[in-house]
Amino acid sequence: MASQYEGFVTDLRPPKLRHSVMELGRVVLEMGSSALLGPLFKALPRGDGHTIMTIPGFMGADGSTAQLRKFLNNRGYRAIPWGLGRNASQVRSRHLDDFLAHRAATEDAIAARVQAEFQASGRKLTLVGWSLGGLYAVALAHRFPQWIRQVMTLGTPYGDPRGTALYSVMGSLYDNEVDEDALRRWVDHTYAGGALSVPVLALYSESDGIVGSGIARCQGDPQYVTNMAVLASHVGFPFNPLVFALLANYLVEPHERWALCRSERLRTLVKVEPGCWNRL
Repeated sequence: MASQYEGFVTDLRPPKLRHSVMELGRVVLEMGSSALLGPLFKALPRGDGHTIMTIPGFMGADGSTAQLRKFLNNRGYRAIPWGLGRNASQVRSRHLDDFLAHRAATEDAIAARVQAEFQASGRKLTLVGWSLGGLYAVALAHRFPQWIRQVMTLGTPYGDPRGTALYSVMGSLYDNEVDEDALRRWVDHTYAGGALSVPVLALYSESDGIVGSGIARCQGDPQYVTNMAVLASHVGFPFNPLVFALLANYLVEPHERWALCRSERLRTLVKVEPGCWNRL
């Protein structure tokens, strides 16, 4: 099936070295600041109890998203782990298409769990995917809108993986060969499951130390996609209080959303594409 978007992202500049070097130090600060902002969280809109599945990033397991689930449960949702172990830990490929096949099989496994949760509750799920997990989530939103209410992604590399800090390392798995067609198949797969009909909030950071900002924007139908830059490290996304606040705000109906998300004060902390503020 043809891709649902136009334009293969060509900005392959990796993250700045200083951002990569500072990743671990920044995540410690983000984790600490979450504990300090408890009173702020109390002002956020309450949830409606629907199920939210968190999907970890590359080589991450459910423990990496545990703090995010705790926050979502405290806000009134039913947050559940993906339950599939460490993400992509079994990949032993010599070509990017092998990784793509593993990715497709993983998406099928997630879809089976999403379907079971939907049938058990009778309510659509929200998917929150971190990094590689966000690619799974958006691909599933294109394929299974009957089960998925919305998707939120955190620091997801939507474009050519050469725009990540990890590609030089991962490239050794593929004999350091650059197969442009395989790279395009990898990118196109995210959007190839059918027309998008559910909202996608793609949070990215211009100071991400792993994913370059040139490949960090979702290229799906702009009628449904909101790309938003936030202050976060890549590793810190599932621990960052600003990220938590934006997720909580976007999980509810527009008329219930936090007033500060329409204020000039918050606009100094995030950057949203033109025309998207009316969705906040």
